Amino acid sequence: MIHKPGVEEVPGYYGLVKIEETVLQRIWMEQDFFTDSLITECGKEINLRERGEWNRSERGPSFKNARVEINGEIRSGDIEIHFNPTEWEEREHHLDENFNRVVLHVCIFANSLNAKSNVWRKDKQAVPCLYLLPHLFYGLEEYAEAQALAQLSGKDLFVEQLVNNLSSMSESDVNQCIAKRWKSKLSFARYRLSRQGWRMACHQWFLEVLGYRRNRAPMVRVSHQFPYENWQDLKMAPRSVYHSQNDWVLRGCRPANHPRQRIVEYTRLWELNPNWMDDLKNIPQKFNNLAVWSENDRKEILKLANYWRSTILQDIFGRGKANTLWIDFALPLLCENFQINGYNIWKNWPSGDCPQSYRKWAGSIGWTDRERKKTFTNGLVQCIIGTCSV
Repeated sequence: MIHKPGVEEVPGYYGLVKIEETVLQRIWMEQDFFTDSLITECGKEINLRERGEWNRSERGPSFKNARVEINGEIRSGDIEIHFNPTEWEEREHHLDENFNRVVLHVCIFANSLNAKSNVWRKDKQAVPCLYLLPHLFYGLEEYAEAQALAQLSGKDLFVEQLVNNLSSMSESDVNQCIAKRWKSKLSFARYRLSRQGWRMACHQWFLEVLGYRRNRAPMVRVSHQFPYENWQDLKMAPRSVYHSQNDWVLRGCRPANHPRQRIVEYTRLWELNPNWMDDLKNIPQKFNNLAVWSENDRKEILKLANYWRSTILQDIFGRGKANTLWIDFALPLLCENFQINGYNIWKNWPSGDCPQSYRKWAGSIGWTDRERKKTFTNGLVQCIIGTCSV
């Protein structure tokens, strides 16, 4: 790996990807990982009590005033986050008294076999290490992409460069970008199915998509705290579920996308269609030859879209959100579970929720044209997202 201060080139699905250290810090800030089976490198159980305060300005550890429980012992102090354990000494933290309150060293990657992994503070106290990579919800590429999109808003120079990049792409470049995104979705679906099984994967991923990027992490915690069996038995009170989390991000959130409203809608889905997971699983039997559908089968795709929205989702969600649920969760999970090649369906599916600027960009460079029946599809959205992350 090639190391620069604050940036690392790590192996991604399609070669090396540059990841900023702030991506790791945001993962910790949002607790965007599985927290139920954390252990130190020495095998001691870790329970996170308080994640700490993100230190974005002062010199010193990444997070201050955290509380962690290690093998039953509560430790109060700071958290330092790196890509690799060796960075502790490379950055001379072992000589810096500002790091004498660090109680946990969080690293994405483990050391190589021959490198020492234990680190020491200046006051000669050992610091336990947590390797986070096995516990992440997603691959690092996905986290980096989410941060890139969050930083996009309002940056005119970035937007100008982005549009120039998009307009210079050949049809082959566009298709390669879309295919890369599809393979990444399948990879995440494979990981979820192997770890969680069909029902839990459906439950968690559905709630996660309802949380958008801002509230993805608290929605994941909701899925673990309130298993799908509770919803299936109609034992859920949306108000209580909402108040079980105290870190919802509500600033700039439209009323329709408020997490409280989304939890109400998810509860309503279980009330109106308690078999929705089975209905989703039975789609390949109901709609034959999904793998051979192409952009010429748009009528069939729209028929399936209507079945998904009206029959399975019971018209609870608007068209945009229903399409997003299909694109980001349902189709990748379905295709990976049954080994179906659903790429053409995914590429030509109507676009889901996305910024209006995406449509504007696509039109400005000739990707869409109503008169020539060049519609704004999910494939174009995915290409824009993929280019944003680069």
